[in-house]
Amino acid sequence: MAKPGPTPFRSIEVADRSALATRTVASSAAAKYERHRPEDTLLYKTIQAHWRTFLAEVSGGAEPELPRFVIEEVEAFLKCGILAHGFLRVVCDECHD
Repeated sequence: MAKPGPTPFRSIEVADRSALATRTVASSAAAKYERHRPEDTLLYKTIQAHWRTFLAEVSGGAEPELPRFVIEEVEAFLKCGILAHGFLRVVCDECHD
């Protein structure tokens, strides 16, 4: 029988599910969510400061234009993690955490 190809996820075998649930609840109770702040990183600041200028130079020059997916990915990166572009708050139905 052929082996399946690599998967992007690790498989985890759990023998005692109650122990796992206890650890998960204990660790989630101790840790509170803290928002990532991409706008504070050097990469974000650099791309944000120069992206529009770069696009104008690329689209107006002799070089071929950027593929649409590249533009979409960079612009999605600039929106990701910024609360003004929307966010989702999830609460557990059982523990309300």
